[in-house]
Amino acid sequence: MQDSYYMNEAIKLALKGSIYTHPNPKVGCIIVKNNQIIGKGYHRYFGGDHAEVNAVKYCLKKFKKDKGLKLLKGSTAYITLEPCSISSKTPPCTETIIKYGIKKIFCASLDPNKSINGRGVKILRKNNVDVKVGLLKNEAKSINEEFFFRHTKGRPFVRMKIAQTLDGKIALNSGESKWITSKDSREDVQYLRAESDAILVGSGTVKKDNPRLNVRNIKINKDKFRQPKKIILGNVNTKSNLSILKGDSEKIIFSNNPSSTKDSKIKYRKLSNSKTIESLLKELPEFEINSLLVEGGSEVFSSFINKNMVDELIIYISPKILGKNAISSLNIKSPKILKNATNFKIIETVPMKEDIKIIMRRI
Repeated sequence: MQDSYYMNEAIKLALKGSIYTHPNPKVGCIIVKNNQIIGKGYHRYFGGDHAEVNAVKYCLKKFKKDKGLKLLKGSTAYITLEPCSISSKTPPCTETIIKYGIKKIFCASLDPNKSINGRGVKILRKNNVDVKVGLLKNEAKSINEEFFFRHTKGRPFVRMKIAQTLDGKIALNSGESKWITSKDSREDVQYLRAESDAILVGSGTVKKDNPRLNVRNIKINKDKFRQPKKIILGNVNTKSNLSILKGDSEKIIFSNNPSSTKDSKIKYRKLSNSKTIESLLKELPEFEINSLLVEGGSEVFSSFINKNMVDELIIYISPKILGKNAISSLNIKSPKILKNATNFKIIETVPMKEDIKIIMRRI
């Protein structure tokens, strides 16, 4: 029971890094000695110290160096994910655990990353550290759903966002769409963006709406936050003054007619008639994209739905009616019989003052 309590506290800590760690997972760590928490930490931002290191630093700062070192020796750590065993932007966490004499580890789950999976546990056990795996495994995995998804499925978790009217329209026939939904709904979308590794739109939407596709108008630590990557399906002129091409975030353009550019932030991938949505998605892990937010337009929405490539569908519905000549959010063929209809399960409905937000998962 006490072990579960400490792991649950580690999970709570991990969540504090929510929008700052990706594409890394959110990780928390609690260090205990004689039933007292002596260290706690979490992975605060991408490129920064990992949870285990921050927990050790907390201990040394709180108890001062000499006492802290004594407390750490023979202590127990509760970590939400297998300690890393490779050097990247930071040294391996396994080295920190061994160096400070932490003798028992409860880790909620193994790391799904093939370069780490089980390796960290093996190194620790080889150095006489008692490691137990599986404590609150499901709870810990749930906070890194997209990270686990990418490493097990080989593609990002796809979340589609549609802002539409009661009659399923996203714009007037003229293309006017500002604004279908309310300010509260549009602000909520900024949080969806902040939690995503990348945002995808079609080139038609880029040319028509000239979107920025960045996170704005919400409170974030700009020094630690990394704007999502931007993905465009279709041809765009990179020499133009399009808003989506501005900013420091990486842009990935799937095009059958790439234009020359000196911008190192722009990457091209070949788009052809034979390339499927699934094969396109399989290329994105190369860019360390765990979660992909699909934002439009109608043709893109329909393509992803048709190919059954939407893992979560979020619809913001405005109490407006635009009529039959307006642009529909989806343009897909009807099934011949009802049981063959595309089906989603409603997970949650959220009132957004003027609108309603519906969160659904693929069945």
